[in-house]
Amino acid sequence: MATNTKNRPHIPKSVQTHLWLRAGGRCEFRGCNRILYEDQVTQDPINEANIAHIISWTESGPRGDKILSPQLATDITNLMLTCPEHNHLIDSGENIEKYSVSFLQEMKREHEDSIRELTGLRTQIPKRVIELKSMIHGQRPSITPKEEADALFPFFPQSERIVIDVCDIDDLETAKSFIDSKVKRYIVNDEGSELYAAFIMALIPLGCHLGYSIGNKVQVQTYQHFRDSEDWKWRDGGGSFTVAYANITEPSENVNLLINISGIIDRTLITTDYPEYSISANCPGFSFLQSWQQVLDFRQKYRNVLDKIRQEHGESVTIHLYPATPNPINFEIGKGIMKNLDPTIILYDKTSGGTVYREVMCLHKRIRE
Repeated sequence: MATNTKNRPHIPKSVQTHLWLRAGGRCEFRGCNRILYEDQVTQDPINEANIAHIISWTESGPRGDKILSPQLATDITNLMLTCPEHNHLIDSGENIEKYSVSFLQEMKREHEDSIRELTGLRTQIPKRVIELKSMIHGQRPSITPKEEADALFPFFPQSERIVIDVCDIDDLETAKSFIDSKVKRYIVNDEGSELYAAFIMALIPLGCHLGYSIGNKVQVQTYQHFRDSEDWKWRDGGGSFTVAYANITEPSENVNLLINISGIIDRTLITTDYPEYSISANCPGFSFLQSWQQVLDFRQKYRNVLDKIRQEHGESVTIHLYPATPNPINFEIGKGIMKNLDPTIILYDKTSGGTVYREVMCLHKRIRE
């Protein structure tokens, strides 16, 4: 095998200076933003920067090209200011395909645009993870940081997570209070400065309550655990939802709302005979929910149904809600409630023997009288 004896082309001082200014002296790898002009411990002045090539300066290098490599070897549009770790990461052999030319160019553009706008690295790029876990069928669920990072890619999780673990709390009201305390401390008072990613493996009422506690003014994207691949990465496609409205001749003080997604609510186990509304997957089952777009579609249809019920029955109506739903939808059920507008919503679940649905909690109490 021939040895490549070429020396890396010298990058002119003017180009290096211009790149440092564009990058604000920080690593341009998305989510890093590390200061490169001082030691991280002592704050003594030091140059920790690497100048990385997007398209390698040599054809045989990472993302190299016969024509473009020599043309762009010292071109600032092809250079990124990075910390040593991320320079090594993007040029490591097993990562070349993952960190493509277009992806690195996108990182560079995002970072330099944000520096130019004097806003620092965009706060919505590193997402802050929320974990909610409860015992499910006697088992304690596990969510690993690696699974979360893989699900968020090409975005990145912040190092500090908000972990809400109620596995050792048996009482529902106590669990709700614990969730509320965590939300109040870490989320609600952030003044909208964060973008959150929620990973939930918990009982339906707890997922609903987390969404309700956070509310609809905080940006949260939820993720779904896929049993077949044992990961949390959203996919493309998936089925659609059908909405059915009750045929009414006059307003009612109570209505039923059935949500059939991961399964179908057994109407024979419902003891009340109220006007019925429903949101249903076209093919209910555990594998129905595949994409984030489906969650957004549900969010809109759910909001429409709540508005329709209020319009047809008035603000004093009570909604009896029966969910057969996966965790991201549970979260949306709570988060989608407008606390100053919507009527009272009572949540139901099957008894342990599966013989009847019972009221498990008041998800929302009507505020306006």
